Amino acid sequence: MQVSEANNSKRQQLLYWRELEQLKAASIYMRLYRNELGWWVRGVEIIKVIGSSGGIAGWVVWKDYPLVWSAIIAGSQLLDALKNVFPFAKQHKAASDLTVALELLWIDAEEEWETIYADKISEEVITKRRTKLRKLRLETERKYFPEGFTPSDRLFRLATQEARDYFALTYTDEAQQ
Repeated sequence: MQVSEANNSKRQQLLYWRELEQLKAASIYMRLYRNELGWWVRGVEIIKVIGSSGGIAGWVVWKDYPLVWSAIIAGSQLLDALKNVFPFAKQHKAASDLTVALELLWIDAEEEWETIYADKISEEVITKRRTKLRKLRLETERKYFPEGFTPSDRLFRLATQEARDYFALTYTDEAQQ
């Protein structure tokens, strides 16, 4: 594919813009993923609280079945001890940390975009900054999910749409490129 000289002068801006879109969608995806995992984490916490408190209350009221009540209390304590062993609990922590890291990266990249959009830096510098942004994103993702993870198509579609909506509202001119 040949790019004309006129088109080439804005090519790096466009590539940086596309990278911004992908970064925003990734940030939104991770927030949605974190929130979804949060339901599981809260569910375990609720079961633990109900089991522990309910077991103690039941034992006090119905002393006839101490073995049942002690098993319920022991089960809730075991659940508490194992809560960080569940894969979704570890993934929730990683997703929470990655959400913050991607948002911080997004904030810096968005600020950098303003300089790029104002034509204050050369195509060569834009190329270097886009490459740096891509590397930072990859390093950040690998830090929190070293083995990676399988994305959900449903969350991906939601994140992509939310990112499109964000850009349409915030950057009317750029979003139409």
